[in-house]
Amino acid sequence: MLANDRKKIILAELHSKGSVTIDDLCDLTEASVSTLRRDLNELEELGRLIRVHGGAEPISSVPKEPSIYEKNSINVHEKLDIANIAVSKVNEGDVIFLDAGTTTGMMIEGLLELEKSFTVVTNSATHASKLISEKITVYIIGGIIKKLTDAVVGSYAIQQINQFNFTKAFIGANAISAGNISTPDIEEANIKRTACEQSAQTYILADKSKFNQVSFVTFAQTDDVEIITNK
Repeated sequence: MLANDRKKIILAELHSKGSVTIDDLCDLTEASVSTLRRDLNELEELGRLIRVHGGAEPISSVPKEPSIYEKNSINVHEKLDIANIAVSKVNEGDVIFLDAGTTTGMMIEGLLELEKSFTVVTNSATHASKLISEKITVYIIGGIIKKLTDAVVGSYAIQQINQFNFTKAFIGANAISAGNISTPDIEEANIKRTACEQSAQTYILADKSKFNQVSFVTFAQTDDVEIITNK
């Protein structure tokens, strides 16, 4: 069967069933698992579906990303509890990556109160300006500022992150489902993925509303990180 024909079948199954598994697609198309994974990856790159563990879901299930101002008023108490737990993970001499976002932003007050010296690297200009302290060395990643979320993104930002070796990374997430951790924006996903790769320990900060949700781009697997949540 030609690749285009397989992809038509995949999209038709998504439309009728709401999700597809690779096992089911193998039966329908008589193609190999590796071939179907490639088809799904190509369709995801085209924005036609979302890859999830073992299959795919339709792109229509992706929630629209709220702005940082909207996020600031959502699940505030839960985020603060999560942020406090995250702060307790920071030790003397740590070099941490602090992701742009509201939950990571709520860590700042606690970080400033720590009687410890450590280094923070962040891709948020807002976070960096609030972290100025005699005890904290702050590095801000340069690049393109995404106005919706206050995150610095882009290839130049990734080049800089690749130069660091973090002891810990604290990363926000929009969705966690079937072992995948995802976010709506490709550029931000690339930043998060790179920070995870450069860190000895990654903590994902996610309140219970993020579970059983799927967003556009997967940047990490739950097996590779520690999730801090109120779930």
